[in-house]
Amino acid sequence: MNMEKQKNKYTKRVDQNIKEVKNKVVLINGVTGGIGEGLLYFLSYLNNHVIALIRNLKEGEKLKNKYEAQFKNKIDLIYMDYLDKDSIDKALESIKNLAKVDYFINVSGIYHQNYELKNSIEKTYVVNYIAPTYFITKLLECFPETKTIATSSVTSSTSIKKINLENNENYLSSLNKIINKTKRYAISKHLLNSYLLYLKEKSGKNIVIAHPGVALTNLFNKKNKAYGSWFYLFVPTLMKLVFMDSFKASLSILYGTEKNTKLNKRVGPRGLFHSWGYPKIYSLSKKNLRKNENQKIYNLTKELFK
Repeated sequence: MNMEKQKNKYTKRVDQNIKEVKNKVVLINGVTGGIGEGLLYFLSYLNNHVIALIRNLKEGEKLKNKYEAQFKNKIDLIYMDYLDKDSIDKALESIKNLAKVDYFINVSGIYHQNYELKNSIEKTYVVNYIAPTYFITKLLECFPETKTIATSSVTSSTSIKKINLENNENYLSSLNKIINKTKRYAISKHLLNSYLLYLKEKSGKNIVIAHPGVALTNLFNKKNKAYGSWFYLFVPTLMKLVFMDSFKASLSILYGTEKNTKLNKRVGPRGLFHSWGYPKIYSLSKKNLRKNENQKIYNLTKELFK
């Protein structure tokens, strides 16, 4: 089945399951990635005013023109890069001028990056955990009623026993000592969950943890140079045969806008390892639900904001 037929198939599911997220103001990042573009497509189809926080404005302009022409909704672009705190603060200032923000969908993330420190913190943690929690916290101070959907990963259930939670110096040191790319990614998603779950419990904010499953996305784009050249000769082609496409993967994140979940629940795909099917609500791993641990991570993270 070609991609256009697949989109039509997915759109029918959207019609059946998405009732509330229409004609709303939706803030989203990561739209130039595969899953992000899928979300932009469906949000535009549902006639939402989409405000895309975007690092690559040139690519963003192409998508804006494409989907505004197709669906006649309004799409605005605001420059923001999670590796550039000044751009985050400027984006927040722009957002403050809006009348309301009904939803924020956090999609941006990096995976299997070469080790690199940004202001003494390895950049995987900055993009996947520290910058999103900072942005979400500041956004909810301005718009307390905004519903937040945070894109996580099944790998977030990884253990963080070796992370020192006693003080910020030891905390950052233990994070930065992790060299393995996959481990850094998994821990960054665990820490994102921990912060947001405690924020949700502490303040009662409407936050949903969701993950898209296993899909071929721009995280595996050759431009990222995360792997050797041999990887890009064979693996992406094999992944296309095995994994679901990014538009189907985006449905679980979209489903998160429609559903309000309890503290111990998340949205993810059905199927083997919760990785390939249509959306469903699942229980979070117990490793994500340790309140004392989550509170420590919350407090340490707030210190990093300063």
